[in-house]
Amino acid sequence: MSDAELTDDYRRQDNFRAAFAAAPAPVVTYALIVVNVLIFVAMLVASSSLIQPSNQQMIRWGADFGPLTLNGQWWRMITSCFLHFGFIHIGMNMFILFQVGVLTEKLFGSVRFLVLYILAGIGGSLLSLYSHPSSVSAGASGAVFGVYGGLLAFLLVQRGFVPTKLALGIAKSAGIFIAYNIVYGLSSPGTDIQAHLGGLVSGFLLGCVLARPLSPSGQRIYPVRTVLVILCVTAVGYAAFIHLPRPDEGNSQWLRHMLGDERISLGNNNYVIYTAGTKKSDALVKDGFFSKPNEVVLLSKGADGVVISIPTGFSDGGAQASAGLPPWDDPRFLAWAQVTGVLVAPSVGGPPVKIAILSRQGAIKKVVAIDTRQLVVGTADSIWYSGSATPEDAEALGKALQKMKVFGNSGMRVFLSKGSDGTRLSFTVKDGAWDNPKLTTTFITIGAGVANSIGGLPLTVSLMNRDMERKKDMVIVKKLDSTAGYKVLPAGV
Repeated sequence: MSDAELTDDYRRQDNFRAAFAAAPAPVVTYALIVVNVLIFVAMLVASSSLIQPSNQQMIRWGADFGPLTLNGQWWRMITSCFLHFGFIHIGMNMFILFQVGVLTEKLFGSVRFLVLYILAGIGGSLLSLYSHPSSVSAGASGAVFGVYGGLLAFLLVQRGFVPTKLALGIAKSAGIFIAYNIVYGLSSPGTDIQAHLGGLVSGFLLGCVLARPLSPSGQRIYPVRTVLVILCVTAVGYAAFIHLPRPDEGNSQWLRHMLGDERISLGNNNYVIYTAGTKKSDALVKDGFFSKPNEVVLLSKGADGVVISIPTGFSDGGAQASAGLPPWDDPRFLAWAQVTGVLVAPSVGGPPVKIAILSRQGAIKKVVAIDTRQLVVGTADSIWYSGSATPEDAEALGKALQKMKVFGNSGMRVFLSKGSDGTRLSFTVKDGAWDNPKLTTTFITIGAGVANSIGGLPLTVSLMNRDMERKKDMVIVKKLDSTAGYKVLPAGV
């Protein structure tokens, strides 16, 4: 370096030091740190975890969550920049913000620094939403990376003002920090690297526009220019926001409920999530609904009545699934849903109740409508009645079956329905039993014997397999005489 270049560099050092010393105190950096800490303390007071708050808690406080952010709650892109997943998260972010913020704010000035910080944070949120719209994201990292991007932009744009040695030292430190965090973020599944990169790029571009000489004239606030920058960036951000890919609507609704609604634990890490309009007491689903740990169902009440939504992968109480069939097409799973729905319906305000079976993306694939009621006879047997059948019909049928020794507290279940197609009495039998003449005659005799208790003949007797599929229907029309038995017609005749 020549003597002239050394002299020029010394002059720039003196000018830079004088201007830097004369720059206003970095009050915005301090204020941002205080605001972040106060919000974190408020979350702790509100029973949030010091180490790892839950996604539900973070969402309630304003975390970025695509199904909500992309459906009207755009402000989460800003509020999420002031929330943190635990003490370590906020401690690291605030420490780095203090280190880089004090310098950057004095270089840009407080107003331009605040604009840089907020808009860079939004930029990080946008890229985060684009990359994983169904994840919960929060933290000041995007904005902090934006501050680093703005600092590098200042060193580039104002390279004639910042001393060369100092500029190289700052750029080297910033580069090491950025490179380390990118590598670490790529290797850490829990790190929102997209928010970091979005903030970094946004901060650099904003810094190129906002950087001004560190001098009294350069630090003057030009309201029109600043407002124009804000408006232009807002317009670009809005255009990007409305073109972000939206999550699948079914998945979006399911996730909104999963992470945003109230829940009650039934032990064994099983939960019932209940929506607005549903009382906590309604969510106390009857024991036996969950057969495995770590399962979640959604209970909702509205215009469609009581609906229990079950995600794909939910246990079916130990029933063997049919090979290759999704649950909404699996007769055994549907039978389980039908039976279980009847059992839990009284505890959730039904019947009627609907069991909605969801795909892995949260879309409703099948709805099992349940209007069946249960009457326990003795200690273990039961009548399941539906349609226009009344409790009195069920009680009379139960007594008749007891009298015929069909019911003997063995856990037997008989189905009674009344409707436009007449009265039907259904029994569950072993596979193939419907082709056994002797056994079918037995069930015809039972049907004829109890017919008077439920309105008389004609009566349809149905035999079902364990998946509750009707395999044989027999219509008892009338009694012929004491020796010939009963006239029975095939169903549909």
